[in-house]
Amino acid sequence: MLIGDSGTGKSHLLIGIGTPIAETGLSVRYTTTSALVNELAEADANRRLSSVIARYSKIDLLCLDLCRDDDYSERGVRVLARNR
Repeated sequence: MLIGDSGTGKSHLLIGIGTPIAETGLSVRYTTTSALVNELAEADANRRLSSVIARYSKIDLLCLDLCRDDDYSERGVRVLARNR
């Protein structure tokens, strides 16, 4: 977990960690936390949550970028809490 003020390079470091791992042939996905939460909420609403979770479970490294200004759907937060 990287913690710091805006503009200190946390996202840059996250990409720097993920890129060499991807270059070894492992699967790496980079996304924002809000995008993930909202994707899970949408999948839940469309009754395809299990397939989305199965897709994420095949990823070797999931790089989540948490932005303080992210907008999380209420449903997404509930889905995430339910599936931790």
